[in-house]
Amino acid sequence: MIARIADYTVSPLALGTRANYRCVKEGRTSLCLHEGWGGLPEPFVASVMDGGTLTRACEETGISLTQHTRFEQMAILAAARALQGTGIRADSPRLLFVVATTKGNVELLDGRCAAAYPSGRWKVTEAARQVTRWFHNPNDPLVVCNACISGLSAQLEAVRALRSGRYDQVAVVGADVLSPFIVSGFQSLKALSDSRCRPFDEDRTGLNLGEAAACIVYARLEDAGREEERWCLKAGAVRNDAWHLSGPSKTAEGAYRALRQVAGRCGRNELAFVSLHGTATMFNDEMEAVALDRAGMGNVPAFGLKGYIGHTMGAAGVVETLISMEALEDGTVPATKGFESLGVSRKVSVSAQSRPAHGTAFLKMMSGFGGGNAALLFGKETCGGQAAIETACPATVTVTHTVRLTPHEAVVDGQKVPVELRERLLPDALYYTHIKDYPKFHKMDPLSKLGFVASELLLEAEAREEGVTRFAECEDRAVVLVGRTASVCADQAYQQTISHAGDYYPSPSAFIYTLPNIVTGEIAIRNRWHGETVYLAQPSSEGVETLLRQALRSPGTRSVLGGWINVDDAEHFEAEMCILIANH
Repeated sequence: MIARIADYTVSPLALGTRANYRCVKEGRTSLCLHEGWGGLPEPFVASVMDGGTLTRACEETGISLTQHTRFEQMAILAAARALQGTGIRADSPRLLFVVATTKGNVELLDGRCAAAYPSGRWKVTEAARQVTRWFHNPNDPLVVCNACISGLSAQLEAVRALRSGRYDQVAVVGADVLSPFIVSGFQSLKALSDSRCRPFDEDRTGLNLGEAAACIVYARLEDAGREEERWCLKAGAVRNDAWHLSGPSKTAEGAYRALRQVAGRCGRNELAFVSLHGTATMFNDEMEAVALDRAGMGNVPAFGLKGYIGHTMGAAGVVETLISMEALEDGTVPATKGFESLGVSRKVSVSAQSRPAHGTAFLKMMSGFGGGNAALLFGKETCGGQAAIETACPATVTVTHTVRLTPHEAVVDGQKVPVELRERLLPDALYYTHIKDYPKFHKMDPLSKLGFVASELLLEAEAREEGVTRFAECEDRAVVLVGRTASVCADQAYQQTISHAGDYYPSPSAFIYTLPNIVTGEIAIRNRWHGETVYLAQPSSEGVETLLRQALRSPGTRSVLGGWINVDDAEHFEAEMCILIANH
């Protein structure tokens, strides 16, 4: 069986998962007003890690305060304390690190911050490498950059990696820290509240950000002939709205489909509660209410944790999973801090007071930019039992079509693609030669343009040679893209908009594309696909097909469009993508 064997949480509330839960149970919050923080012109409410607390904890653990950034310090601290006492050799090739983050060391794009660190440290792959190097782990870490659902997507990737048999343990580390880059971006979206957030309340005005790191260690356990209950990931699904890059579907399409996929693994009498995303934004809370109503779960006890620690972005899926486990161990449905009167159109069983929990399992929901929605079901299993969240590996997998794009040529299924307008960069030239009819293309960043054009060439080949209908709504095709530099071009462009106080103009449309998973959302929206979408980062293209094949094990997934896609700058890029079909 695959089960949680250890964990640790680092947040402004407390150090340690159990300590964080105790703070939640006591109703404590770490949210407070910050003015003049990072030189930003607007004040904001957020949960920020106390520097003294972090410094003391790092010194006790042997983490260098000069060699490592705050992001790296918090991630290493969470992982080191989770692994402590497990008997796991951190330097073993049988241990994989999966790092969930939205932006990692993005503050190092500001030259004033970068001066103390080697060049290139801002890359999410390099930030993750700094974490694993501290442990002398020989494996390249897998980084999950899937916006707000990163922490849940990372747990799915961890279980898939364990089921592949290549690893015995996986340490999932969710971490994000605040920076002017991130805060100004959310301010540009007008998403932040100027007071403490109020999830699902009629007077909610927006979200509060937070920073945290948490580690959950999963392992393959053999039946030792004794009954021992462990927390397991019993079922999980990621589904896309295929609606809008930054706004949730009004019908909650992705969240509802994710809930529907996993709910059947748990009887209603077993389900103790739903741990909601609960950002306290007008549209997200409404969308979650619609999803629960459509899934027939409006009366299931529910709660949100953002009123205690804010929205911790890439860390949220790990932090909130762990606190939810502690709550169910304690037989409690936590209060939703900030909530008073229901302010959504559908029934959601949230409360300002904690309540007794009845059941043995819980659902964790999250949604994010790019249209991604995740629902994971957690419960306890007896050691030696089976808690499979994946189907059996397909009997055969067929690669039906391939595409390769470089700055100089495009090749589909081994044949060069004719290109006009050679004075343009290749993705633009291919668009004007072969597509022409999608005006949104002109707003995309270079990564999204490259992925969009490559996917169009693949899908046109599929339609032409196999008679597949384009733009037919479906849920059984996943989009899995892997790269090294994530959204570097969009990151650098957005950084320029906030670098000078006298020329400060943060743009919401520019900020959205700083999330590398947006390219998967663009493809899903264009094709009306509601299947899984995820962006993964790693230092090289080695093992990409393995990641695609692992996605085919997910229940409800019949095919994957994906592969390697990397952009160093607008003139230096490569994409090697394909369509894989499972033959069960």
